[in-house]
Amino acid sequence: MEFIPINDTKLKIILSKSDLAEFDLRADELDYSNTETKRMFWDIIGRAKRSVGFNCDGMRVLVQLYTCRDGGCEMFISSLGDACRECYESEALPSSFHCKTMYKKDKKYLKEGVFCFESLEWLITVCRRLYGIGYSGESSAYIGDDRRFYLFLDGLDAAEYMPLDEYSFICEYGESENTDATMGFLCEHGKEICHTRAVETLSAL
Repeated sequence: MEFIPINDTKLKIILSKSDLAEFDLRADELDYSNTETKRMFWDIIGRAKRSVGFNCDGMRVLVQLYTCRDGGCEMFISSLGDACRECYESEALPSSFHCKTMYKKDKKYLKEGVFCFESLEWLITVCRRLYGIGYSGESSAYIGDDRRFYLFLDGLDAAEYMPLDEYSFICEYGESENTDATMGFLCEHGKEICHTRAVETLSAL
């Protein structure tokens, strides 16, 4: 079990097949509606607090879980702010808990997603890694008046799940954003960096 802090409010957790076996669970069985998954989640949260100081006590949290073929999984936990006292005291998770197996089945890109980065360096790093694994979808990049950088990617809807074995690393560098809202913001408060082929262009820098 590995804990990787991404920022003050987001934590990445890597669970191997043997880690899940400790809780007598399989990756394809994870579902917050069952008692075993709840027990595992709160146990892991406690370990994360002791290990790396990640504290979401009394907070609403969003949990994104990506199941992989080797029987393990990656979990991204984001703190969303204070939870209601009733939810916290009853140990009910006031969040969206996503558990879904996702594998890329073909090369067809269907949706467009957008990711936001705090620095140009992180944007370029993501583009290099995407180019290195052969991402061939259309892409564009912008900078906003907020001095943050935005990357639009065909086929990677930020509101959906991304295949663990290819694209989940993007969440280590940036945050997913609502596509329509971001487009509206950038129309008034953004400048274009690359209109097309942003991944290929920026990966060469």
